[in-house]
Amino acid sequence: MDLKRLKYFVAVAEAGGFTRAAQRLHISQPPLSRRIQELEAEIGAQLIDRTARPQRLTQAGRLLFEQARPIISRMEQLEASMRRQVANVRPRLRMAAPPSAFPHRLPEAIRRFRQAAPDAEISLIELNSLEQVEALKAGLIDVGVGRVRIEDPAIRRTVLANEPLVAALPSDHTLAQPGGAVGLEALGRETLVLFPNDSRPSFGDFLLSLLHDRGLNPPAVIEVRDLHTALMLVAAGEGVCLTPQAASYVSHPLLVFRGIREPVSAPLILCSREGDANPALALIREVLGAVLKQDPAPGAS
Repeated sequence: MDLKRLKYFVAVAEAGGFTRAAQRLHISQPPLSRRIQELEAEIGAQLIDRTARPQRLTQAGRLLFEQARPIISRMEQLEASMRRQVANVRPRLRMAAPPSAFPHRLPEAIRRFRQAAPDAEISLIELNSLEQVEALKAGLIDVGVGRVRIEDPAIRRTVLANEPLVAALPSDHTLAQPGGAVGLEALGRETLVLFPNDSRPSFGDFLLSLLHDRGLNPPAVIEVRDLHTALMLVAAGEGVCLTPQAASYVSHPLLVFRGIREPVSAPLILCSREGDANPALALIREVLGAVLKQDPAPGAS
């Protein structure tokens, strides 16, 4: 038995006629009459005495009406329950970050997010800042964390922190004296290892601009894919590297980190779709803010 026809029949019975029922259902009377005729043909009995004034249910119609009302009511309750279930579906957060974003604190941020929203689903993928913008616009991720400002009217940017930059140096380098900060001018005379080299604009472009604004032009530049490759080359004595302070969590006997004499920093930027009402976004902003108020890394001497 077709449920929609059954609903139409109950509406006619409750309204006391086709005209009022059609008005309540916001449909015209002819299609309503056809649905009732189809129901009568399906059952094999007349349900409404159309010759009576006012129209009234036949004996078969009264029996069907008594049995149909609780069925229709139960179906309406089920539909309402399903709508509530869909509305209260587990929150989901698809997050992207490059390896150099803040590797030391990212696991802690994810842990805190899970503690605050134990039913939430969270996933993490590796994308650079430019890739994050495209993934956000395509609906593939919900939030991205990076260090490059990408201007796009569809993207909302929130600066979470401005993290100090440090110098990564070979342990036997003349600038690697313990307890002393390194000047940008001295770093500008060294071969500079930059990352990443797979997109423009990049964090490496930001670092070069920082040096060029001070009239510094490194004699040679080595561009690599990621932070860990850059630090490996530094440890091998191939050059020096400017990194966010969070990178100094990396430990290697041939690698040291030193503070920079001038106050230079790199932004940590959270990106999301403009107007996105995902409740998990507010939570991740709060969690990241709390985590970043702590020391970003063990530190650089």
